[in-house]
Amino acid sequence: MLSEEDAVPALGDSTSSSEPIGLRLKVESDDGATADEVVAASRLSGTRYLVRLSPGFYRGIAAGDEIEYDETAKSAKVVTRGGNIAIQVFHEGISAEVIESFKASAAGLGARVDGELESLVVLTFPANIGFRAIESLMATLPERGIEWEYGNVYDQNGEPLGWWE
Repeated sequence: MLSEEDAVPALGDSTSSSEPIGLRLKVESDDGATADEVVAASRLSGTRYLVRLSPGFYRGIAAGDEIEYDETAKSAKVVTRGGNIAIQVFHEGISAEVIESFKASAAGLGARVDGELESLVVLTFPANIGFRAIESLMATLPERGIEWEYGNVYDQNGEPLGWWE
């Protein structure tokens, strides 16, 4: 989804100086179709990487997480959480002005935009701002034409991961 040139350091990160690269992570849709998402990361050692930008489709990780990357399976296992919450906002038929205003409001809360496609905005929030603040911001978006979800808060069964507690 994002090119290496788009990679920026994770929020508050100053521990890794290696150049960002793209890790291919396998994403599966509800109907079983698969595709690869290229996620910006920096190698820490061996198969350990620091996620630089929150992914738009791959679930379970966010910018700032340290992961163990399995190149064969194209998967990532979190070793250490970076303290950030990934949000994917899918939109259709929403004006550019509304999206720009929303992104500015998110930035005002301390978030950053980690990626953007024609109908998707990927945001990374520091977890310490809290779910209430994030959900209050999301409630300002129009009800029609918007679907959003947490990228690293729930497991595959919809159960909270609880890493922020």
